[in-house]
Amino acid sequence: MDGFSFLDTISWDAFNKGSHLKDYVENYRKRFGFYPAKVLADQIYCTRANRKWLKDNKIKLAAKPLGRPSAKAVANHVRPGERNPVEGKFGQAKNGYGMNRIRARLKNTSQSWIASIILVLNLVKLAGMAQVCLSFSAWMWLNYYLIPVQKQSMSL
Repeated sequence: MDGFSFLDTISWDAFNKGSHLKDYVENYRKRFGFYPAKVLADQIYCTRANRKWLKDNKIKLAAKPLGRPSAKAVANHVRPGERNPVEGKFGQAKNGYGMNRIRARLKNTSQSWIASIILVLNLVKLAGMAQVCLSFSAWMWLNYYLIPVQKQSMSL
């Protein structure tokens, strides 16, 4: 959500991640109090059962349509660059913070490394937001407090 990452499932066993879509959407609802308006999903998540569940819950699915695409389905199709922010987070975690180079011997240690990298991703995002907030509050302080006070003192 807006550049923040969440670690919902971590497993060392082989599984079909498409079967976990409902769990991920329910986790979203528990975190934020409402269902997302739109789910942007890879093809593996787009099973008929998942599509039906999303439709029943009035959640729009932005993914490749089933069957031969019609002109109507093109409007709901995922544009080529639409998943870039999602995939970019994986790239940032792997290339920027070494998630693809974890060499821990124990399962718990590897999981700790992975969780720590996701924590760092979120801290970097928060730091960027804090910088914007501080810049805005400094601008507000200058324009609405300091400059009017200086103009009043000059006019006296």
